[in-house]
Amino acid sequence: MTMRTYALLATVILLAGCATDDASITVKHRVPHGGTVAVVMFKDCDIVNQSDCDGSGSKAGSIFIRVLSQKPGLHAVSLPRPVAANAQLTDDAAVAYANKKGYRYVINGEVQDYYRTGHIALHSDRAAISVRVLSVKNGQALVTYTYQENSKTHLTTPDDMLEDMAKQLAASIVVEPKKQRQGDFLLYKGND
Repeated sequence: MTMRTYALLATVILLAGCATDDASITVKHRVPHGGTVAVVMFKDCDIVNQSDCDGSGSKAGSIFIRVLSQKPGLHAVSLPRPVAANAQLTDDAAVAYANKKGYRYVINGEVQDYYRTGHIALHSDRAAISVRVLSVKNGQALVTYTYQENSKTHLTTPDDMLEDMAKQLAASIVVEPKKQRQGDFLLYKGND
């Protein structure tokens, strides 16, 4: 193989980065610009004999709070998980919990997979999550988001994948304010 072939192969591997499944995102309504969303720490994944699952919900929740807080027009606050890290928290229970704390919107979710292998391994790093943005007023799921990502280059960690997932969610949950119209306007003077 020539040097050009090696360079092309390396470029393809770097550009491929991660093999991903398509994100499943459903948006029924958005959080108003300037709104606050409470994030209940997510449920840990519960894959048998996968020690990386322990604490994965707290890691993912923290990443989502940080990324959502960076989105202009959106405020995110952390709520401690009212049940054990590996126990299921129903959406109704999350809504009641956020309502008691005085929030209008709450994010409840589960880490479905969290596996860190390191840079030299036969298996790839991976992360998967399922979250819902819920209205506390009526318990309706405003946004549902499910995504799974597998690193094929071993350059992307599960935390990096979760950060990308949080950015995708952040881009879809907040209403952007209408931009001020600027520039020249064409005035219609009628038929003369």
